[in-house]
Amino acid sequence: MNRSNIQLLDLPDEILLIILKKLDNVDILYSLFGINNERLANIIQHDSFSSTLDIMSMTQNSTIFDSILDRLCTDILPRISFNVKCLNLQLDYMERLLLVTSYPNLTKLKLLNLEFDNSLKYFTDDSPIGQILKQQITQLDLFYNKSGYLSGSSKLYTKTVYAPILSHCEKLQHLNVISPPDLTYISLSLSFLPSNTFSSSTLTYLCIIVSTFDDFVYLLDGRLRNLNTLIVEFRLMDTDSSITHNLNDLPNLKCFSLIHYGTFKENFNEILSHLRRMINLEKLTLHLSFLFETTFIDPIYLLKQLTMHILRLTSFNFYLGIQIGNQEILDFVQNVNRTIVYHIFTLPFQFTRLLYVGNIFPSITFNYVIDLYLYDQVPFEHEFFLRISKAFPKLKRLCMLNSRPWSYETHISFDNVIQPYEIVEYPHLSILTITASIFYLEQFLNETITRLPSLTELKVFYDELRYITQDFTRQTTRRNCANVKRLWINKLIAGSKDYWSYFPLL
Repeated sequence: MNRSNIQLLDLPDEILLIILKKLDNVDILYSLFGINNERLANIIQHDSFSSTLDIMSMTQNSTIFDSILDRLCTDILPRISFNVKCLNLQLDYMERLLLVTSYPNLTKLKLLNLEFDNSLKYFTDDSPIGQILKQQITQLDLFYNKSGYLSGSSKLYTKTVYAPILSHCEKLQHLNVISPPDLTYISLSLSFLPSNTFSSSTLTYLCIIVSTFDDFVYLLDGRLRNLNTLIVEFRLMDTDSSITHNLNDLPNLKCFSLIHYGTFKENFNEILSHLRRMINLEKLTLHLSFLFETTFIDPIYLLKQLTMHILRLTSFNFYLGIQIGNQEILDFVQNVNRTIVYHIFTLPFQFTRLLYVGNIFPSITFNYVIDLYLYDQVPFEHEFFLRISKAFPKLKRLCMLNSRPWSYETHISFDNVIQPYEIVEYPHLSILTITASIFYLEQFLNETITRLPSLTELKVFYDELRYITQDFTRQTTRRNCANVKRLWINKLIAGSKDYWSYFPLL
C-alpha cells in the first residue's frame, strides 16, 4: 500500500478508536452518526462515546447550537440512551433532554449554575422529570462558573436549593458542589433551621462550602449519618456557645477535609474534639490558621495532637498557620510590634490560597496557588517579586498588605533613569490589590519593571494612583492599566479626559 494514499478508514478499529477518543464525544456523535457507514456506526456506539455526554461543552451562543440540539434529541439520543450513564447539562435544556427518551442506566448529573427558582421547578414530585431525579440519580454535581454567586441569602438558598435536593433525590449518594478556584457560590447555612433540614440516610459523599463553623458542626450531628467522605470549607468563624451539638463518634467517616482561610483565636481544642470523633478516619486534609495571643504553642506539638488519636490514618495533607501575638515573645524573637506567622505544610502544597507571606519562603513551586497575600514586615525588594513570579506561576489574585510604613528613603525616578531591572511578568494575574506603600504601586504598574498582560481588576488608593500615573498621562504605567475593567478606589471622583483614556474599558 502506498502510504501517501492511506485514508482514515484504512486504519484498524483500535487506532480509529484511539483517535476519536481524543475528540469531543458529542461532536463525534453529531458529525458521524447516521452517515451510512456500518463500521463507523459500530465504533461510535462504543460505550466510551455515549456513557458520558457533556452538553455543557457545546458552544451555546453559536447559531448552529439549536440544530445540534435538535438532532441530538430526534436522531441520536433515542438510539444510544441505553448506554448513557452521565449527563452534563445546563438547566435550560435539562427537561427537554431528559424527556426525549428513557435512560435506564442514567445515574449521574452535572448541572451548571443552579438558580433559586430552578430547584423548586425540578426537584419536586410535580416536575415532569421529578421521578428521574428521585429514583435514578445517585451522583449530582452542581457546578458554578459565574462570578455573581457570592451574593444572596445563604439561608434562603439552603431552603430552596440544597435541602430540596436531598429530600427529593431518594437514591442520592454523592453530592459535589464546586466552582473554579477563583470564583465562589452561595454557601450552605443550617443555623436556626430545623434539625432535619439537609438530611439524608443515603448520602455517602459531600463536598460543599458552608457559611460558618457552626454550620460545619451541624453536618456532624447525625443528619448525614452514613457519610464516609466529607470535604467542607467554612467562611466565617462564627460560633454560638448556647448551642449544644451532638458529639457522638463518627465511625463511618473515612475521608475528611476541612478548609478555612480565616484565623481561629485559640479554638484549637474545638477542632481537636471533632477530629477525635472520627475514630476510623483514613485520609485527612486540613487548612487552618490559629492565633495564640497569650502563649507560644509549638507547631509540631499541634500536629501531633491532631493525629495522635487517629490510629488508621494513612494520608495527611495539611497547612497550619500559627500566629503569635504575645508581646513579650515578639520582642524577644525579632523586636517587632506585629504578629509573627509560622507556615507549616506538606509538599506538594495542594491549596489555592496562601496568606501572610513575607520575605522568607522556601525555594519551591506552588503550582496550585492562585490567590496570594503578601505582608511586608521588612520592605520587599525587586528580587523578591522575581521570586514570587517564579514560585507562583498560576497566580491570579495578589494582595499587598503594609504592616507598617517604610522607614527608609526611596526615590521614584519617573522614567528619568533606566533601571537595570529584570522585568517581572505575571501572565495570569487578573486582580491586584495594593493597600501598601506607594512604591509597590510603582513596582507593579511600571511596565519597565513589571508586566501584567491579564490585569482586569485593580484596587488602590486614588491619590497614589494619580501620583504614580502623573495625572493619568505617564506612558510607562499606561499599558498595565489598559485592560482594567473594574477599578476600586477610596473616593468618588469626576474622571478627567485623561483618566478615561487611561482606563478605556471601565
